[in-house]
Amino acid sequence: MTTAAPTLDSVRRALAEVSADAAALDMFGSDAAAPGLPSASQRRRATRRGEPDPLHRASLFLNADGVLEWHLDAALDTGTARSGGRRGLFNNDNFELPDGELVDVFEFETIGANSVGAFLQRVDERLNPRLTEAARLWRLLPADAGAGLLAVPLDAPPQGAKRRLLLVHGTFSKSQAFLDGIGKAPNGAQFWTRVFATYDEVLAFEHPTLAVSPVMNALDLQRELIDIQGTLDIIAHSRGGLVTRWALEAFGLPGARVRAVLVGSPLGGTSLASPPRLKATLGLLSNFGSAVKAAGGLATAYLPLLVAPLAILKVATSVAGVVAKTPVLDGTIAMIPGLAAQSRISNNPELIRLHRLPAAAQVQYCAITSDFEPTEPGWRFWQWFRGKRFSNAVADKVFPGANDLVVDTESMSEGPAAIAARHDFGRNAEVHHTNYFEQRETLNYIIKQLGL
Repeated sequence: MTTAAPTLDSVRRALAEVSADAAALDMFGSDAAAPGLPSASQRRRATRRGEPDPLHRASLFLNADGVLEWHLDAALDTGTARSGGRRGLFNNDNFELPDGELVDVFEFETIGANSVGAFLQRVDERLNPRLTEAARLWRLLPADAGAGLLAVPLDAPPQGAKRRLLLVHGTFSKSQAFLDGIGKAPNGAQFWTRVFATYDEVLAFEHPTLAVSPVMNALDLQRELIDIQGTLDIIAHSRGGLVTRWALEAFGLPGARVRAVLVGSPLGGTSLASPPRLKATLGLLSNFGSAVKAAGGLATAYLPLLVAPLAILKVATSVAGVVAKTPVLDGTIAMIPGLAAQSRISNNPELIRLHRLPAAAQVQYCAITSDFEPTEPGWRFWQWFRGKRFSNAVADKVFPGANDLVVDTESMSEGPAAIAARHDFGRNAEVHHTNYFEQRETLNYIIKQLGL
């Protein structure tokens, strides 16, 4: 399927799919009802009292190069917003209208100074509804008549000597993403047949990825698994690889022999979470989500990519303080523990400590990596985020080198713990961060490494 270049209509259709998620986070697009937002008179009274405007805006534009870009606090004239928009968008003489076509404007209130953590928890639960349940470990079972898999929450932590498989998902994600991806692979059914013939238990670890750091996730995971014995095989995607390494190397599972397949994991962090690049990161996520949808991708792959920028933008306005006119984007990453822990910067305190840990006994790692360089028009944006200029515009460089559109390829094998084996897709136009498990080669490699 050829992926066409984005248009206003295609991007608006993509955003329409997350309108309910945006509203649940109290962020309202120009066509959405916005209960509870301050009225124009309330805002005027606030500014007369010397208080900051309680209402903020984030505007998404499609620039002349076909790349989506976010702009904070763009105060637009009602005639500029698309028809049907809400009243209350007004001119601001101090704001220079960005180049390009307006996709939408989202309005929202600043998060209270002590409420960012609670907001991030809401985002995590919106992205993964299972987090509202008490259970963190879920058991996967084959359903009757080949109708997919059943997920059953564990009432008590697993114990005893069994052969187990554990799935650990990544940022903005949930375990269902594994199931959806594998289900789309040509050999997905064969893979699950082998899995259930091999293991006594197949488990999935559901965990928040924004409100807490991978270290805290790892502590929760280790407490769940501390009494197990026997063989534990782990398949971890993205940030799940950091959770896995922290659990095994910092806290330990002394009774288990562990093999872990780390797929697209930011073991040395990701440039996507580097503070100086955050504005470009938001644009990259929106472009990526729109492209995955246009390419016929899975909803569990593209919806989180479209929701995440909205949540991060709302946090960004809370970093500025009461006197700043423009939110300080660089400080936003520090307000989001789940992202700060993945920043690919030289002084990341969590990664420094992780890399100083001695290798865990009875643990063997292997990795799956990719360098995604697409050629179709709908993916042209990736060159923009590698710093290539298409016109006179200044491109937003996020990645200094090879990457899978979320994680630097080099980072996927970093750290003192030896990677015993690696399957590298190399430079290619097919395998990116959200579709590893849709690939026949990925599942065949896992089958080989885990002896299924």
